[in-house]
Amino acid sequence: AERRDGTWVLNGGKAWITNANHADVLSVYAQTEPGSGARGIACFLVPADTPGVERGPASDILGGRALGVGRFGFRDCRVEDDAILHAPGAAFRAAMGGIDLARMAVAAMCCGSLARAIEVAVDYVRQRPAFGHPVADLQAVRFMLADCATDLEAARALTTAAATAAEAGNPTTLSAAHAKKFASVAAHRRITDCMQVMGAAGLLREYPLARHLAGAKIAQYLDGATEVQNVVIARDLIDRRD
Repeated sequence: AERRDGTWVLNGGKAWITNANHADVLSVYAQTEPGSGARGIACFLVPADTPGVERGPASDILGGRALGVGRFGFRDCRVEDDAILHAPGAAFRAAMGGIDLARMAVAAMCCGSLARAIEVAVDYVRQRPAFGHPVADLQAVRFMLADCATDLEAARALTTAAATAAEAGNPTTLSAAHAKKFASVAAHRRITDCMQVMGAAGLLREYPLARHLAGAKIAQYLDGATEVQNVVIARDLIDRRD
């Protein structure tokens, strides 16, 4: 974002934007002072029909099409001072505050997806016969589903801890990172296990497991990939000063 003739001129682009296919107003974070790092970032509210705003095509992804993922480009897009939502210095803090809540929401979503996958898998193995007995009688199946249930409980506990901290007005960056990391990885792994105990039937579209599996994989990228959560956690673990 460059100051020219009393206005701000935006140039650049952003990919992998939720709701990009349908958004009418854009929340745009841009650097106003190159070399200043986070201190120079400002947030602008920009109507999507502003001259210079270029909406890219929808991304054709594995699943999660309700996200409306796409991209925007900005080519000499001019906005006035009243378009500033967060001034330089405040914008980055606002973004980070919002992303902690978003990570909690992703963790909660993963808990819901995994809970539903377990429910479907349990119902299926109780009814599906094999060698004269329900599949649910097989110890390997029972133990696999037990591991799924344990990970669900752990994911719920981490998500609840983060949400409780947020409600109390306490710092949430670390607890949100733990919750988002664990819940998304656990959901992806354990939904796969739920499909496995159902055999090939787990692939059928009449069951929601394949859709939830795609959603769980997407969750590993949303609001910071799993590796980004490790950066946050390791920074607190190793770089903090007691």
